Amino acid sequence: MTLRERSPWLLLISPVVVLVALPFIGSLALVIGFGFSGRQAIGLEVWARFITDPFSWKVIWTTLWLAARVTFFCLLIGYPVAFALNQLKSPLARGIAFTVLFTPLLMSVIVRAYGWIVLLSSQGLVNSMLGIAGLGPFRLMLNDFGALIAMVHVMLPFAVLPLLSSINQLPPSGIEAARDLGANPVQVLLRVIFPSTLPGILSAIEIVFALAASAFVTPSILGGGRVLTLPRLIYDNIGSLDWALAAVQSLTLLGITVLVLFSLRRLGRLFRYEGAPR
Repeated sequence: MTLRERSPWLLLISPVVVLVALPFIGSLALVIGFGFSGRQAIGLEVWARFITDPFSWKVIWTTLWLAARVTFFCLLIGYPVAFALNQLKSPLARGIAFTVLFTPLLMSVIVRAYGWIVLLSSQGLVNSMLGIAGLGPFRLMLNDFGALIAMVHVMLPFAVLPLLSSINQLPPSGIEAARDLGANPVQVLLRVIFPSTLPGILSAIEIVFALAASAFVTPSILGGGRVLTLPRLIYDNIGSLDWALAAVQSLTLLGITVLVLFSLRRLGRLFRYEGAPR
């Protein structure tokens, strides 16, 4: 393809390059510059301070563990929800279901977080209903549980979308053939449905994990400062003008997220290779 033939395509992608790629590359270069700034030539003392601090590893573990649990529960809830949406035949029912599921995305994440405060506070709706039953009150927020449940609510639509897209591509003939051959529902799920929807599952994991690992507002509000993640630590260090340490933490978060996503892609290719006909 000559340059003249490529010029229309280059013209089409130029807004993306200008609005997305260039600011991202510039911001990343600036963060890298701050991360390697210091009194020494390379500034590795900032990295040494971060790596040798046990508190840093504790925050990294909290971030990854919270993101992993959010991803797990989003898959656990989103998989049957996606199947149920796929089975709805009535346009009205599908419209109502999609509205209920995806309308929260139109609201600010801060509004949703404060909505969960109303539900989970000591005088909130959940504890009031438990009090009628003679239970509680329980501490449902300002802790790890409150951050987890609110983040699952925020991230659930991002898991349902790729799962629904993958489930929509399931061939009905394959499921019917498995049933005709005597497979029970568990075998149909594990040997037919699950392998066929694996690309959607991996896409959901990638999206939800990346969003959960970088979440700032929901863990900060529902965690009440007791759930300290890397995004919150980065924010605090920027506020205290320790930009070099904040840059190191940002690069660490970016590196961990990219490593997890790359591992998931390799895992997906491995499953596709193992499942290919021989």
